[in-house]
Amino acid sequence: MNQADNIDTLISHFLEHDKKALARLITLAENDPEIARIISSKLRNHSHNSYILGLTGSPGTGKSTLINKLVEFLSDKGFKIGVISVDPTSPYGEGAFLGDRVRMREIILEPNVFIRSVASRGSLGGLSKAVFDIAKLYDAYGMDYIIVETVGAGQSEIDIYNLAYTIILVTVPGLGDSVQVQKAGILEIADILVINKSDLGGDFLKINLNMMLESYTRERGWRPPIIRTIAKEGEGITELFQAIQDHREHVERSGQLNEMKRTHIQKRIQVLIESLLFKQIIQKISMTNEINKATENVLSESQDIYSAVYEILKPFFDKIEKIQ
Repeated sequence: MNQADNIDTLISHFLEHDKKALARLITLAENDPEIARIISSKLRNHSHNSYILGLTGSPGTGKSTLINKLVEFLSDKGFKIGVISVDPTSPYGEGAFLGDRVRMREIILEPNVFIRSVASRGSLGGLSKAVFDIAKLYDAYGMDYIIVETVGAGQSEIDIYNLAYTIILVTVPGLGDSVQVQKAGILEIADILVINKSDLGGDFLKINLNMMLESYTRERGWRPPIIRTIAKEGEGITELFQAIQDHREHVERSGQLNEMKRTHIQKRIQVLIESLLFKQIIQKISMTNEINKATENVLSESQDIYSAVYEILKPFFDKIEKIQ
């Protein structure tokens, strides 16, 4: 059986809600951009209009536990949920522990739930490039909600803004998060603020977050609510779901949801163009050993690094100029 037949068979099972077919298609799309293109083409007319939630926050804030309880809540209401958890990649072995599925063992066997852990693979924006393809597969599969958990809060956690429709920032008392989120700019993209482990004393943190919310005007006419939770006990999950529903209604009624979808597709197109061009250029340059030559020139100080790079890329620049 050839590759095309294999993919067609997988897609046929996938459309019948076979989780094994979903898992296999995710693996194929994640590891081979050409197969990802084929799968995307075959599923372009299959959309469930899944609602995408992004969850970010510093390590130790209880993001996985919160997702666990939120997914249980949604599943009990009959919703289908796809979870994507992004773990950092090791700088040495290029692997990742992918421990979120271990922490989410309470929900992993739920029939309405599918969880995929992926390595960030060096992505600086908090998300693996494969996340966008996985989200598309979840949507075609018929998920009502897609929940994406990023690596952690920081200045690079901006990719989630180009994927999710509602962004939830999770904080906890005592970790200095009120300062961290302001410094990183995460507060500006968050739609809902969660103070988890609020039994440890969340009053002071809530005051600080409210003060920060007063310090700037949000362009979209939405003030992020602050929800207090104790995820381990399941407290505050109902209130969190209501906040999600409120924000969803806001972006749908205002027309912002359609605009976000347009912007997200545009950004994805740009990222794919950059990725494919970069791959082609690097392959061409590596074949001619130009990078090794440039390295020796910079080491011997016969050429500065910017001039070396420009010289390598000049033939490509010249060809691009001719296209215009």
